[in-house]
Amino acid sequence: MIGTGERRAIGPDLPVRPRTSARPAARTSPAPRAGRRRPAPQEGTPMAVVVTQIAFIVLAAATVASVVLAVWTYRRSARAQLTAARAQLQLSALGILQHHLDLAVAHPDLASPGDERTVDARYAWFAVHALNTAQTLRALVGEEPDWQRAIDALVRGHRPYLRSGAFVCDDFSPGFVDYLRHRVPDLRCAGPGDGAG
Repeated sequence: MIGTGERRAIGPDLPVRPRTSARPAARTSPAPRAGRRRPAPQEGTPMAVVVTQIAFIVLAAATVASVVLAVWTYRRSARAQLTAARAQLQLSALGILQHHLDLAVAHPDLASPGDERTVDARYAWFAVHALNTAQTLRALVGEEPDWQRAIDALVRGHRPYLRSGAFVCDDFSPGFVDYLRHRVPDLRCAGPGDGAG
């Protein structure tokens, strides 16, 4: 009987397999319905890669933010230090001027010599102190107009000394001596720097 496990040959060389009651193979995916398209399968991105990319973006943003904060802090600190340095210069200049004014109060006859004053040792000492004070103030705060007026007043008060020929130009900086020459055109220097400068 055919169909009970016998083999029969259809042709001379072809064996026939026995029939089995095998079920047809099940489909792995349902057939698409008409009118709806199924999205194309995407390559899945592992979660670790997504987390790494997000972490990288957050880290880059944090780095940029920290650089901006550092620059802002540096500038703020630099401004504060500059302000503190200027305040310190002002205090130093005030202290120097105050010391000279204390000497002027202690020696009123030397502080206001007049244009006809003779230059003796006491007056020369006081005038040199006033000019050293003016030179120091000019170096510290000479760029500021208020201080420039104070410096000019110190120099103006001692023109007799500057005209006398007792002023030793070499004891002062060349820039200050040039400033004095501008303020007192008939300035006369003593010693080796006696007018050539």
